[in-house]
Amino acid sequence: MATLAPEAPWAMRLVSDRLPVGPPTYAAVTLDALSQTARYTDTAGQVVEMGKHGTSKTTGTASVSGGGDGQGPQPQTQDDNTTDYESD
Repeated sequence: MATLAPEAPWAMRLVSDRLPVGPPTYAAVTLDALSQTARYTDTAGQVVEMGKHGTSKTTGTASVSGGGDGQGPQPQTQDDNTTDYESD
C-alpha cells in the first residue's frame, strides 16, 4: 500500500514571496523612555529612520431603512464601520 505525503491546503500552495527578504536596516531597538516609542539604531549607534506609515481611522456609517407599507422612513441607525487609512 502506497503512503501519500500530506499536501499543504490548496490556498497555501498559491502563496509566494512578494518581496525579497534581506537583513534588517537596524542593529538594535530600544524604548525611548520619554516618548514611549521604539528607537531603531544602526551598528554605530545612530538612529535609523524606519519610514512613515499610515494611520487608520474607523468611522461608523448609518443608513435609513423604510418601515412597513405606508410608513415613513425609520430614524438613522449605525449599522456598519468603515476603516480608512491615511498617510502621515
